[in-house]
Amino acid sequence: MIVPEKLKALIVDDNAYARSAAAATLRKLGVGTIDDVGSAPLAIDAMLGQRYDVVLMDWYMPEMNGASMLQVLQGRHFGPNGRVPVIMMTAYPTRETFARARELGVVDILTKPFTAAQVANLLGRLLPNGWEVEGDADGERQVLL
Repeated sequence: MIVPEKLKALIVDDNAYARSAAAATLRKLGVGTIDDVGSAPLAIDAMLGQRYDVVLMDWYMPEMNGASMLQVLQGRHFGPNGRVPVIMMTAYPTRETFARARELGVVDILTKPFTAAQVANLLGRLLPNGWEVEGDADGERQVLL
């Protein structure tokens, strides 16, 4: 069972509000370590320094977009930290963007705005053996697979 408070997440988005909202969602789900950066180059620097369990990345960013960042992560010189699951976040969903993101290795896509339940279900599918989060108003805990 994956315990959310042991997870390390990186949020990459040029919009400070979007980073804050994504971080609040992950905190609500109990994710233990959440780092956020405002650009793909800063994300690459962060990922060179430590291993993350998941990356939530905006697709459209100035300076370096999501496609370019994914290409860097896939480079043979980047190393093992580049094999982290990347979830694309976008407010502009198109078939072309989805197809390109999948082609470059994005494991799943969140359309902004998204809910904590959507993120929890997505992480439950991505992580081995699911993970456990607080349940509904009845207080039951549930395992998401």
